Amino acid sequence: MAKTPPVAPIRAVSILVGVIIGCILAYAYQVNLPTLFFEMNVSSLVVFVAIPMLAGFVVGLLYPVMAVRNGLYVGLIIGLFNSIVATIKLIYAPTLALAEVYAFSLFAIVSVFVWMILAAVAAELASRFYE
Repeated sequence: MAKTPPVAPIRAVSILVGVIIGCILAYAYQVNLPTLFFEMNVSSLVVFVAIPMLAGFVVGLLYPVMAVRNGLYVGLIIGLFNSIVATIKLIYAPTLALAEVYAFSLFAIVSVFVWMILAAVAAELASRFYE
């Protein structure tokens, strides 16, 4: 009787690929993003949504069996990475009001959950291609 290869490496590789893609795009996003919130425009919000969707879609294509769970993991990791890079960028901002720091803190916390949901939805959509 032939043994089947373990599934865990495929899952780990799919999560790793999604995290790498998401972290590279999140870093490029944060480097080109204006520091203050009133300077943001529609194109930066489109990119904000596109990064977790792309990473989640790739994860869902690579391993469609556990697409939603893998999408949640990828969204969590790249959302935290995005928040860390944004925090480092905020530390080196010349002058910020206390209200802007509070607004950023709330935005950073909420953005992690938004990226988790977006990546999971994109992974589920990608897994539907196999049905």
